[in-house]
Amino acid sequence: MKMSSSARWHSAATANIVLRLLAAIVVVLAPLTMSAWFALCPQYRNPACPTNADPLAVLHAYRSAPAALREAFLIVNFITPYLFPLSYLALGSAVLRRSPWFAMLGMAAGWIGAMPWAFISDQSFLLVDMTRFHSDGVFANLETAYIQDPHIFLIAAGWVLGHLLGYVFLGIALVRSAVVPRWSGALLVVATPVMGPLAYGSGLNILQILAYLLVAVASVPVARVLLAGQSLDESRRHAPGAASSST
Repeated sequence: MKMSSSARWHSAATANIVLRLLAAIVVVLAPLTMSAWFALCPQYRNPACPTNADPLAVLHAYRSAPAALREAFLIVNFITPYLFPLSYLALGSAVLRRSPWFAMLGMAAGWIGAMPWAFISDQSFLLVDMTRFHSDGVFANLETAYIQDPHIFLIAAGWVLGHLLGYVFLGIALVRSAVVPRWSGALLVVATPVMGPLAYGSGLNILQILAYLLVAVASVPVARVLLAGQSLDESRRHAPGAASSST
């Protein structure tokens, strides 16, 4: 039996509501997850965790981390590579019509910068596995050679530049869009140097954690826009048969 045009429209409207709900959750949950990741990464005071400057120190930190905190970290570590790239797309989609160029630049840069988090996540799972063995010296040599590979270096460079530029472009798009308060976009831009030069330059992990909390706060108005969208009651006026039923 073929679905009527009205039933198809209601099905599409329901799917649209679900999609907007998921996007709203992602834009707020992703930076909160990133903040939790940096808070729980076993080199607790180091914003570059897991740093490759001293692989033996990294192994020791992962091995000596409290079991409960390490398990919580692994859960967050599993979720982050999925949420983080999507959050840039969801942020940009909210203002794509109002500020298309900055939104698209932010989405593209953020996507390129966030995708390498998959290999960072994989690295942490490998580190936890290596703590169960007694081959620290061999693993340290492997880790050093791994990070010096030019392909991995390019991926890491994409992470450093991409996710920061993504937030800057998206922050500008939010300010220009006039669909969210200007402080939302401004806060996104302000958070960028805090999670970048300030956190890594000072070596203070708390700045990295704080920066992603600022991103989460800046994303709340965006989530409200995504949730609101075009309300079902308003869009019903454009549904098949709506005009005849209202006369």
